[in-house]
Amino acid sequence: YQEPNLRYRADDEQRTLMSGQVLLRGLFEQELSSGDDETAIIRLHTADYALDVLVPDEKICPKTLQMKNEAYNSDEYNHWIDNSMEVKMVKSFLKEDMGLDEVPSSILDCLMTTICTDRSLPDSLNDYDGSLGTTPWEDFLPSSSTSAEGVESGDDATAMFERVANFAIKNFTFPYKYNDAAFAKQGMGPLWKEIMANILPIVDSANYPSSGTPLPKLALFSGHDTTLMPLLATLGDKVWSGTDWPPYASMIQIEIHEITNSNEGSDFPSGYAFRLVYNGLVLTERMDGCVADSELCDSQVLVNQVMTFAKYQQRDCEAASVVPPYVKPYEDGLAKEMKTALEELVAAPGGVWVVVVFAMFCISLGAMLTFFSMKRQMPKSYCYRPDSLTLGGFSMTDMEDDETRFQSENSPVTESGETSLQTKFDENTLI
Repeated sequence: YQEPNLRYRADDEQRTLMSGQVLLRGLFEQELSSGDDETAIIRLHTADYALDVLVPDEKICPKTLQMKNEAYNSDEYNHWIDNSMEVKMVKSFLKEDMGLDEVPSSILDCLMTTICTDRSLPDSLNDYDGSLGTTPWEDFLPSSSTSAEGVESGDDATAMFERVANFAIKNFTFPYKYNDAAFAKQGMGPLWKEIMANILPIVDSANYPSSGTPLPKLALFSGHDTTLMPLLATLGDKVWSGTDWPPYASMIQIEIHEITNSNEGSDFPSGYAFRLVYNGLVLTERMDGCVADSELCDSQVLVNQVMTFAKYQQRDCEAASVVPPYVKPYEDGLAKEMKTALEELVAAPGGVWVVVVFAMFCISLGAMLTFFSMKRQMPKSYCYRPDSLTLGGFSMTDMEDDETRFQSENSPVTESGETSLQTKFDENTLI
């Protein structure tokens, strides 16, 4: 479990750190509990959370925001939103049964955290039995007994928990799949570069020679669900559908195998193969260029697939053009209500003055709080009262340039004519 045999990488988030710790504990339980008194230490590689690359970050690479906006502004997305019977059913259900004019952007987190912690769901949503599962992107009829008109009106709706969740998932993952996964490739390029740095010196040492540092036998990257989904999207259109959300403790495994009897006519001309596994399901054959019905595929297929975008500093992150910001078709209801209330207030007689007075009040209150807060934090100044520190009857607070002030009646003069300065302190006057 020590380097260079193991390389453990995670972002600086408590839950990802703990996920990696649990996995490593399971892998190395025997070695970690050998019976000695020494504490086993596993080195962790991480980065500042705001600057890490384990998920697509629009602040680090502004071009990813442009690509995301392009996806949501595309004709393909708008066609799905406007014409999908699934979307129509969900919108109708949420409006008529839940009183929501729009689909909240956080509805998936709300649904999952509620049901996974055994809290109460609204009656109309409390119908989860797992029978529906994921639904395809294409239009569908919910059941043989439900007509197209019933879909739009929300009548005879069943399995609504799963339907709402399915819509929320597809709405979130759409940019990952759009335009040959351009957004996902741009956003996950730096992470792929980290991953491939552990693989390339093994499978393609001629073009990517080792730096001399021993390579890890196991490289563990602990990230998020929003790490796994774009990673899968970059591996090809058939690898991941974009309709399912990674469950808790999901894992992608990329195994590297050395082929000892390879030759030019074999399926592994490079002498190395890789195996792609996602939550126990082998996905290798879904990648373009891999042999059907085979769990192994030549390593060069993986190299050719990801090395075109596995970049960090070399990637183009500057937005090429100004793209209109994506406006979610379904804003949060609370935000819209606040916006509407403010607009109505401004339009009312005297409403502008109410806003101005309220703003001035907030500014004044903020200034006062800032003043008193800074005053409390400033270091206290210490001074001496005139009667507390005397130099032969001379007060420190009365010091002037007049030399006559240095001599007073209480200042005894020595035989040499020098003044003897006597210091007197009063402890109670130190403030």
